[in-house]
Amino acid sequence: MTSLAVKKKIRTLKSKNNEKDNTSKNLIGMLYLIFGPIVIFYLSEWFQRDPFDAKWGVKAPLAFFNIIFFWLLALLLFSLLGSLRKALTTEGVIFFLIGLMEYYVTKFRGNTLVPWDIFSFRTAASVAGNYNYSLEHRQIAAILLFVVFFASLYFCNLKLPSWKKSKKVIVARLISAVAVVLVFLTIYVPFVQSEKTISTYRIYDKLFTPTTMTWKDGTVFAFIYDMQFLTVEKPIGYSASNEANALKNDWNGGNTVVDSKTPNIIVIMCEAFADPAVLGDFSTNKDYMPFIHSLQNGAENTITGYMSASVLGGNTPNTEFEFLTGNTMGFLPEGSIAFQQFINGEIDAMPSYLKKIGYDTLGMHPYKAKGWDRNRVYPLLGFDNSHFVDYFETKNPTYIRDYVSDESLFTQIEKEYEERKSYGKPFFSFNVTMQNHSEYTGEYDNFHPDITIDGYDGKDTRITNYLSLERLTDDAFKNLIDYFSNEDEPTVIVFFGDHQANDYVVEPILNLNGKKGKDLNFEERTLRYKVPFVIWANYDIEEASGVETSANYLGNMTLKAAGIPLTGYRAFLDDFSKKYPVVTAIHAVSENGTDTSISDAGNALDDYRKMQYYELFDDHDDFE
Repeated sequence: MTSLAVKKKIRTLKSKNNEKDNTSKNLIGMLYLIFGPIVIFYLSEWFQRDPFDAKWGVKAPLAFFNIIFFWLLALLLFSLLGSLRKALTTEGVIFFLIGLMEYYVTKFRGNTLVPWDIFSFRTAASVAGNYNYSLEHRQIAAILLFVVFFASLYFCNLKLPSWKKSKKVIVARLISAVAVVLVFLTIYVPFVQSEKTISTYRIYDKLFTPTTMTWKDGTVFAFIYDMQFLTVEKPIGYSASNEANALKNDWNGGNTVVDSKTPNIIVIMCEAFADPAVLGDFSTNKDYMPFIHSLQNGAENTITGYMSASVLGGNTPNTEFEFLTGNTMGFLPEGSIAFQQFINGEIDAMPSYLKKIGYDTLGMHPYKAKGWDRNRVYPLLGFDNSHFVDYFETKNPTYIRDYVSDESLFTQIEKEYEERKSYGKPFFSFNVTMQNHSEYTGEYDNFHPDITIDGYDGKDTRITNYLSLERLTDDAFKNLIDYFSNEDEPTVIVFFGDHQANDYVVEPILNLNGKKGKDLNFEERTLRYKVPFVIWANYDIEEASGVETSANYLGNMTLKAAGIPLTGYRAFLDDFSKKYPVVTAIHAVSENGTDTSISDAGNALDDYRKMQYYELFDDHDDFE
């Protein structure tokens, strides 16, 4: 009896200890369930900046709204995986990678991640090897803190009953997972995207500064808020028949026929070519674009000025899209890539129109054909032929750093023109350069920077490397103009940059003028989108300088300089540009100089918005 009593006592003690252990496990588990997602949230945000900073940190209400998502995700993973340790590890790994990715994307491109970057993944991967992936102290600290967090999960042992235990367990866990998803879709997402939420909590919603939006609102909140702009809604009061009738009434080029007097048109969209002087005063040891500057001083048969782009530091094809179609990114989702999202069939564009009236059309880009889907999109835009890097590699080009030089591209333009002299057709050539693509670090045997900035002795050489690359482009462009100056065939040459370089490249210029990129006001920020443009002809055209326009109108200016009648849509744009000479995804400038963000322009742009919606989504052959 004594032995049985002792055994019973031992079993009772073990039972009580197990209960204590389970209680302790459950308590620790609940603490991890509550605080684990909070830790993951702040650590992922730490990659970018101090999330507690008074100016750039996430305010308490926004932090809470973000953390709700992290709690929901943890509950979902816990329901599916059955182990809180596995759930928090999975969530931690996901946001570790997102935080690190956001750091690099912002560093290289100047803007943080937005939902449409998934469409850019293949292109981003193609140039990924050209960047410096070194980490700074903050990112190293974030990585180490994540490691500490993952190690601490050893003490997190909270588990759910196994799937194999019974059907009731399976049903219960699945119901839990479904409930979490429903809460996310029916409550959380509508709350985040609600205008009432934005106004009540004074949430930063300026889409044209996505990095600021992400920093102030938190990555998850900003990303989910942006998701509502993935699709383009019909404008209020839109009628396809009304727009179609308006275009037919405006179309005046139906009988256009090209002849020997019709000029060739050569367009060069130059990678990252811009004049940092628009941002503030500075001087250099020698002019970094002497030829362009000389043309801006009133050269004969030349139109010069500044074109406002809709992108900064990347997303080059959006400038292509605006120039070639006359459409503006201002009416499309912030951060979207028009080539990849909205061109799924033949579309009215400058090459398709010129091809229709008798031009031979050629698109050239000395880089990978699949970049931004150009190999798929160019034929849909109306190019007879497209040449990419594989073609150039057969022509023994010279390279600057790792890219085909602008000199080689411009020389190839001359050769393509010579070859087509026998065609009996005018020649339209649209060219996208690659030489000046970021990153602007490293040393190369084939590139020797020779531009220095007076008064700047910083160790960061990206700005001087960038200006030195522009000097090479300027020299190559002068040679191209010299070549066509001696040609008898009438020819119009258009040259412009696709966007300015990233913030970190031009930061020294801003600093010399007592400014910081992150502190620029609205007007100063819009200057970051201005690039020079040149329209030159080897015959008599009306000169102009100091012209302010945007990429969506520059195509019209090109056609008018070449004496080509405008399509109905372009005739509409020509009239509209007199009211609003600048319309981009960032801002709109009225004829009296009033400058507003595109979101604050109100109903003033509605006519353009409706016409573009028809042109892009409801009709592809309005000039036929």
